[in-house]
Amino acid sequence: MFVRITIYTLIQEAIIFGILLFGKTGLNLRGYIDISFLVSLITLLVGLLVYIMRSGFLDRVHDGFRNLSRKIKREEETEFSDMLLSELVGLQYAGILISSLLVMLSSILFIFL
Repeated sequence: MFVRITIYTLIQEAIIFGILLFGKTGLNLRGYIDISFLVSLITLLVGLLVYIMRSGFLDRVHDGFRNLSRKIKREEETEFSDMLLSELVGLQYAGILISSLLVMLSSILFIFL
């Protein structure tokens, strides 16, 4: 778990510094705070979306759209036809959420520096 959180955090930091290096703002503290908050917010939203999909909340909606699409396209059932969305999504959400919160806390911490 700790390794996964570290990897996600390092990926976010690499994205932040890539945007800072190739962006118009340059390397300054205000640019880091702005970009890190936006990157962590997007990552947090992705983590929450994965959490919602894994919780089973969208299983019936996904099943309804899949059945409707199968009827419109006149397709046969496959081995994945009966799988729920929560079973199809295999991504763990806890590491994504914790790493995005760590990056967001670092941007909040740098506001007060």
